[in-house]
Amino acid sequence: MTRNDPALLAFLQEQRADYTRSLPLRLEQVASLWQQVLKGEDVAQALTALERHAHSIAGSAATFGWADLGLAAQALELAVHPHVEAGQAPPSEARAGVRQAVEELQRRFHTAA
Repeated sequence: MTRNDPALLAFLQEQRADYTRSLPLRLEQVASLWQQVLKGEDVAQALTALERHAHSIAGSAATFGWADLGLAAQALELAVHPHVEAGQAPPSEARAGVRQAVEELQRRFHTAA
């Protein structure tokens, strides 16, 4: 196969479309996990899952044409990481930064979609 192979190009296009279709649910999960943290519901597990989701999006987004989304996910991952290590919800002064990172992730998706 070459880079100009129609079958390869069709396959890559379908992979990108599948990834794009998966994003609304993935971003909904991110928002839901953040709400779970804010409500104090199984905070350690929710933070770990939130970091994992952000890491996954950060690592894959650019591959599928969503570079800006990947950068926003990386920022969220970095904002959440210290709190995952601590195993507790961010203190009030740090919550604004995580909230902004979650909102930026959502904004970048909706702007590019």
